[in-house]
Amino acid sequence: LILYGNTNIVESDLPHRKTLTRLITAAYENQQDELKSGALGRISFTADIWSDPQLTSFMAITSHCMSRNEDHHLCLVSRLL
Repeated sequence: LILYGNTNIVESDLPHRKTLTRLITAAYENQQDELKSGALGRISFTADIWSDPQLTSFMAITSHCMSRNEDHHLCLVSRLL
């Protein structure tokens, strides 16, 4: 994303597809472990896709679950993934 909109990008600026796959998989597994450790039950997901007036596309995925805070009260936890 740092290179987005830069017109002087050369091939060496972009990570290899296997490197990207490995980084995305590691980030996914880390997020999944964090979500599972704090959730008391099911984890729900919502997604939204939209574009701005210049037709740049965006996608957001949000997770929602119930957890307990430091006072042991139930609370709804939402996280943008």
